[in-house]
Amino acid sequence: MSDIEHWSHDAYWTDALDEYVERRENGLETITIDVKALQEVVYNGDGPAYRLLDGMRSVWELEDQDGYRGAPRLLLATLIHLSGLGESESDDTDR
Repeated sequence: MSDIEHWSHDAYWTDALDEYVERRENGLETITIDVKALQEVVYNGDGPAYRLLDGMRSVWELEDQDGYRGAPRLLLATLIHLSGLGESESDDTDR
């Protein structure tokens, strides 16, 4: 048995997927990514790139019988996380 935890047991992913579904149902048509904010976190060991790597590892090792169906879900969740980068900063400047 693998010692890897399935990505669906991590609120980082499931909360982002819930947010994606909610946004899509409310008319989401585009996702914007703040490149400056992305550059600040992309190389962090606990940042989105490495979180995605861990999530995809669980897909690769635990979902072969299911056709790796978690891969697109992780991509969508990652896009939600990336679209949220820098939001608190822009919210602060809007005040």
